[in-house]
Order: sequence, then C-alpha cells, then structure tokens
Amino acid sequence: MTELFREVQIPFLAAVLLAAAAGKALPQGRTPLPTRYGGGVSVLALAAGEALLGVLLLTTSLFVVRLASVVFFATATSVVADLVRHGSDEACGCFGRFSTEPARRLGVVRAGVLTGAAILAAGVPRTGARILASADGRSAALLAVECLAFLALSPELAAAVERRLHPVPCELREVPLDATYATLRPSPAWREHAGSLTSAEPTDVWRELCHRYLVYPGEVDGRPVEVVFAVPVDGGPAAVRAGLAWDSGWDRQDDDSGPQRVHSPVG
Repeated sequence: MTELFREVQIPFLAAVLLAAAAGKALPQGRTPLPTRYGGGVSVLALAAGEALLGVLLLTTSLFVVRLASVVFFATATSVVADLVRHGSDEACGCFGRFSTEPARRLGVVRAGVLTGAAILAAGVPRTGARILASADGRSAALLAVECLAFLALSPELAAAVERRLHPVPCELREVPLDATYATLRPSPAWREHAGSLTSAEPTDVWRELCHRYLVYPGEVDGRPVEVVFAVPVDGGPAAVRAGLAWDSGWDRQDDDSGPQRVHSPVG
C-alpha cells in the first residue's frame, strides 16, 4: 500500500504542474510574479518550465527529473512562506489569474504538502504514464482523494466560492493593466485595427467604471488617427470595442485662443 501511495504521487504532481502552467498561459492568466522573486523570469517562461517538468514526470523516470520537482516545490514553499511572513499583499500567482488573493498560510501548507509528495516520489522507478496505464480501483481512489485534499487546501477555491457568493461590482474590481492587455490583444477589434497602428504602446490609458480605455496612434489612408479601444474589465476578447478619432487638421479661430484641432469620432 505504501508503494502504491508513492507511485500515485507521480501523476498527481504532473497534473498539478500542468494545471499551474495552463493557468499562467491563459490569455487573462498572465498576472505578474511577486516582485521580490519575479526578477527577469516571465510568467510564460515559468509556465513553460512547469509544463516541461509535468510532461517529464509522465514520460521519464530519471532521478534528475524527480530531484528537479523536489527543488521546484521546495522553492515554491519558501516563496509563499516568505510572502506570508512579511505580510505581503501580493498573490503567489501559482495558478495565474486564479491565484489573485494575497498569499496566506493555507497556501504555505499546500506547497509544503506538494514538496513532501515530491520527496516521497523521488525513488519511484516507473513513469507517470505507466502508473496511469496500470491503475486499478485502489490507485484511482487514492488519486481522487489526493485531488480532493489538494482542492481543500487551495485558497483559489475558497476565493472563487467567496466571489460567487459576494461578487464585487465590476466598477470596483481591481484589474491589473497586464490583464487588460491580455484581453485586448487576442480580440477581433485589435486584429481589425492592428495594421493601422503606428506604435505598439498606448499614448493614454484610463479607467471609467467597468471599462479601461487605451488610445493608440495610427494612420489610415495617409491621415493620422487615434484608435481608442474600450476593454471591459470583466469580459472576454469578443467584448472589446474600438473607435477612431480622425485628425481633421487645424482650424483657425477668430478669437485669440489660437489654432484648435478638431476630432471627429467614428464607429
């Protein structure tokens, strides 16, 4: 029974790593890493590393891969524990946009349990794929119980239930600018106007109630324009809207106010 329990840790850890990678790779999941530890590592690079480690656990039995999983989860435990110890308001970003709440002790316990599971599985001779292929009722039951325990230790689940029971109005919801970019750039509105933009960076960004507005310089038929994107803070890419502000030149006024540029919004 002990050996069976050790073997089940391999596919379990692989599933956790792949889920964490998927959460970070989602278009709206690229929340910044904690500033104390992010350094030059991008969210997508971390997601790629997690996905690679998860796949290797399923396909190889190399000790170096098992050791890498121990180091990875031990490092994650240290990071989350340090955030909690310093009372940081930052989220660990463990599962991308699903991990937006400040790090708490429950997250430390979960990371510690995963580290223990990685240590237990270090000497298992079979690959995760072979373990799954030969799984019987006992293996499936153990894996199911472990997954339920993992969910019970997950702050993300408690936060999701709280949001469902007590939703925050969209106009009061805090949304990182990176999440707005992640919604904007896969959108049909962005694809429609991207070819007209003369800069990849907006010249102005502001928030009004449930939308964030981004203004980009552009050119259409040789005329300068401003492309304004309205990105809902709680919607998907399909909900993004865009409009054009044409520069119609300089109109001289009869008073002493000087020339004034006239903008005509379109679409």
